[in-house]
Amino acid sequence: MKKLQEALELLNTKHTFTPGQIVGWKPGLNNKRNDGPFIVAEVLAVPVLDPEESSGSYYFREKLDIIAGSFNGTGVFCLHHYDSRRFQPVTE
Repeated sequence: MKKLQEALELLNTKHTFTPGQIVGWKPGLNNKRNDGPFIVAEVLAVPVLDPEESSGSYYFREKLDIIAGSFNGTGVFCLHHYDSRRFQPVTE
């Protein structure tokens, strides 16, 4: 149970992101295929809700409030919508 509580606490730890900022997944909160790192392209004032229709899906009504870019497996730069609660700043 402690691991569940820690995951929820990590999810609820808020970061404020800005365009151009480098971010990465918080430990254990990666719910998409890409490992990153990512660059924030846009922070949405109004989150987009994932249109997944099945309440059994991981993505059902997920609040997508940032657009971030990364390279896919073939080296192409792509932008995707994400839930910012799953990310943290990357410090080099």
